[in-house]
Amino acid sequence: MKPLIAEELLLLALRPDGVVSVNQEMLDYTLSAAVLAELVVMDRLALENGHLHVRDPEPTGNPELDQTLHHLTAHSGPPPAFTDWWVSMYTPERRTRLLAALVRQGLITAETRRYLRIFKEEVYPETSPAPRAALHDRLRAVLTGAEPDARVSALVSLAHAGKLLPKNLPKPERRRAQEMAAQNPLGTLVAQSFDRAAKESIGRIAGGTAT
Repeated sequence: MKPLIAEELLLLALRPDGVVSVNQEMLDYTLSAAVLAELVVMDRLALENGHLHVRDPEPTGNPELDQTLHHLTAHSGPPPAFTDWWVSMYTPERRTRLLAALVRQGLITAETRRYLRIFKEEVYPETSPAPRAALHDRLRAVLTGAEPDARVSALVSLAHAGKLLPKNLPKPERRRAQEMAAQNPLGTLVAQSFDRAAKESIGRIAGGTAT
């Protein structure tokens, strides 16, 4: 079974030793957006004028997707705004569930590491470098000229918004990622929300410093 967009984003966020390499709160928001992106790519949802419309309520067979699809189908009233619904989906538990799914697929393992006999940390090292390398190769292919399909476009757009693209990408590939992100409506909304949140955070810090 092909990994979900959210699962591939999570692979990008993990170092080979299994430690999350990015801001975890930002990652969890990105994973929530990826669930909606997957449903859009599968034509279960449509994003129109910034609002989410259910096109097909039929379950996908994936519990992570079907939970969100069910909640949207049961929603009464006008189609919800993407940003409002996406923010309401936030939960670190999604990351836990997606990590468990990657373990079941054999892409990572779950380990507990202890420090000073007191502290412990859950890590998820890769079982092989091959899946990560294949994912990076697929991303680089579209960033160097290959025509992306809707799924890869969503993946690149959210990876760019969530700052999950490989750090060593050359500048032309980063520019291409930015262009692809700007052409993806869902990814654009996510990136704009992250930028706005960052500016508000900086403003609060500056305001606190001034007082």
